[in-house]
Amino acid sequence: MHHKKLEILNAQMLVVRNFIDEFYNKTLFKNGKAADSDLAPSVIKIFYAFHDNTKEYPIGELGKNAQVKSSTITDIMDRLEQDGIAERVRDSQDRRIVRVRLTEKGKKIKKDFSQKRRAEFQAILTKLGEEETRQLIYHLDEAFKLLRKIK
Repeated sequence: MHHKKLEILNAQMLVVRNFIDEFYNKTLFKNGKAADSDLAPSVIKIFYAFHDNTKEYPIGELGKNAQVKSSTITDIMDRLEQDGIAERVRDSQDRRIVRVRLTEKGKKIKKDFSQKRRAEFQAILTKLGEEETRQLIYHLDEAFKLLRKIK
């Protein structure tokens, strides 16, 4: 019985992954870029890894927040720094510690992107009925609560 439950769970996790991929492909990304934007998906993940736009983050924490490997976060940070979107800052107490913060340009790009996406999500939800929207939000919230228990 335990083996059967694991098979079912594995199959359902694939369904969830496919749902998320499809949802993001239909709402955020077209042709490997964010819709109406030059931002790559990896850059968008990093933007949202900055939970607080005013805070400086250790690179490792950003990688963890974005769920990307340390080598990937380093490459992305190099590009963001080159584009003037983020900057590395050495810790004043310990020069070995490097933190990253969004520049004003980066904050503006993130804000503009977030506003566009919010409007797009609202447009998508208007295609669903009120009950369908309520159900979608409810089930996503419940799935998130279950995943939080797994930590």
